[in-house]
Amino acid sequence: MKTNRTIFQKNAVSAIIAVIIMVAITIAMAAVSYSYLTGMIGEQKKTTPAIKFVTSDADKTITVATADLTVNWDDITILFTNATSTASLLIPKTGPISAGDIIYLRTDQILRGTVTVVFTHIPSNSLLETYIIDNV
Repeated sequence: MKTNRTIFQKNAVSAIIAVIIMVAITIAMAAVSYSYLTGMIGEQKKTTPAIKFVTSDADKTITVATADLTVNWDDITILFTNATSTASLLIPKTGPISAGDIIYLRTDQILRGTVTVVFTHIPSNSLLETYIIDNV
C-alpha cells in the first residue's frame, strides 16, 4: 500500500539574508551605544557664560562690562560675605544681563565693612567672579 505523505515545505529566510540582518542589527546597537556613552544623546552640558565685571572702590559699585546675550539675572547667584555673616542680593535683578548694569553695594545689600562678592552661574554651577570690596 502506498501511503500519501504530505511534504511540508518550510518557508524560511536564507542563511545569507539572516546573517546580513544580524550584522545590521549589531551595527545599529553599537552606534546607539556609542552615541549614548559619548554624550551625543541626552542632556547637553551647560557652558559657562562670558561675563566681565568692573568694580569701583570709590563708588562701591560693581558694573557689568560685557555679557553674553543669552544670560539672565535669574541664572546668577550673588552672595555677599563679610567677617560675620553671608547675605544674597536684596534687590533681585531680573531680565537679561547687559553691559552697564550696576550693583550698588551700599544700597543693594546689608553687609558692611570688607565685603566679598561672589558671582555664580546656576545652570552650569560655575564660579564667575569673586571680588573683595573694602569699607562698604
